[in-house]
Amino acid sequence: MFNRRQVLGGGLGAAALMLGGPAQAQQRTLKFASATLNDVQHQYQQRFAERLAVVSDTTTVELYPASQLGPIPRMVEGVMFGTIESFITATAFLSQVDPRFQVFDVATIFRDPEATRDLFAGEEFRSRVRTFGNAQNIEPISTFVHSPNTIISKRPIRSLNDLSGLKIRVLGTPFQIEPMRALGATPVPMPLSEVMPALQTGTIDAVISAPTVAAAFRYYDAASYMTMIDSWPLIVTVATSRSWLNGLPDDVRTQIVSVARDTEAEAVEWGAADVTRAAEAWVANGGEVIPLEADMEAALQSTIAEATAPLIDASTPLSEEVAALSRMVEEAG
Repeated sequence: MFNRRQVLGGGLGAAALMLGGPAQAQQRTLKFASATLNDVQHQYQQRFAERLAVVSDTTTVELYPASQLGPIPRMVEGVMFGTIESFITATAFLSQVDPRFQVFDVATIFRDPEATRDLFAGEEFRSRVRTFGNAQNIEPISTFVHSPNTIISKRPIRSLNDLSGLKIRVLGTPFQIEPMRALGATPVPMPLSEVMPALQTGTIDAVISAPTVAAAFRYYDAASYMTMIDSWPLIVTVATSRSWLNGLPDDVRTQIVSVARDTEAEAVEWGAADVTRAAEAWVANGGEVIPLEADMEAALQSTIAEATAPLIDASTPLSEEVAALSRMVEEAG
């Protein structure tokens, strides 16, 4: 039996609903995936979740680092199909979605780290890049420099000639494949999850990788040399489901986009320090860090430019983006 208080409470609650009383806000989940662990991408995920929790009590962020939601191609598809709300990844893995993403692999645009940071912070850049991938249900809400690239190898790489004859894991982009071919190496595209076994079995001799990723995955156990390439950065993007974003209330969408942007500077600062930590960890575990000399950096940039010029010329969308971003860099400088 109901007592008087229960009956009155139920009646008052129903009356409040009929009179338009406050309804509970809709709760939603943002699944945020990555392929890496304990690097700047993972750090970005964590700090994004922390920042969003401060400004929104209606969106719960679930983090899935280290390819927990599948290999990289499946995570890209997950964002395209709307089963994953957001995925942070090297931009090369988005080039099949939209050829304009390949502009981030054109190393000659981004060889100056300071100029690159200024470019990425500009409103013209942000507005332009937000359109990349839209036709495939992807909207980039953040783009930043992960770190300089390195070549992790079983034998030391002290000059470009040392690359000749090596089987090198590259990202699946012609902007890494063609320069390696031009230098006499055999490029081998493969998912990140397969790199360590491939190094251990000799399927590959080396891998182009961010130093923080290489240290986090303990590549030094299979290949002890890390050659730093300061003029060839790894650039990452937070690719988000456009249909999911468009289905949000305007204020929630604004919060998410704003938090994504605010997280960038913090992540970049953390990432710069993490490059130093990764190099120290590499040496502490018996590896050797080899700086690429300035003349070698210049020779590498020349090789990259020559090997990739036909790729740029062959794609009108890409050539337009290269021209636009090169202009922005020149104007900012």
